[in-house]
Amino acid sequence: MTPTETKLIDILTRGLKLRVDPANPVTPQTAIFGKSGLGLDSVDVLEIAVLIDKHFGVVLEDNNDEVKNAMTTIGSLASYIDKLSK
Repeated sequence: MTPTETKLIDILTRGLKLRVDPANPVTPQTAIFGKSGLGLDSVDVLEIAVLIDKHFGVVLEDNNDEVKNAMTTIGSLASYIDKLSK
């Protein structure tokens, strides 16, 4: 796991007060939305955007296809954050 993935998992689980099952830990492959992943929905997007801006200094733009693709898994979002942080 990359440092950004580790930090992102920590920020999202604490910031969104997610209950993580130790038998099914959050990994870079974990989906952000839907029941098969973190279980988040479109209502949580604003909170995610605020947390990412606060902790990484990256602003997620609305109606941006690149952002939508990045918001699929923890790993894809971490890669997007790394790309914009450089």
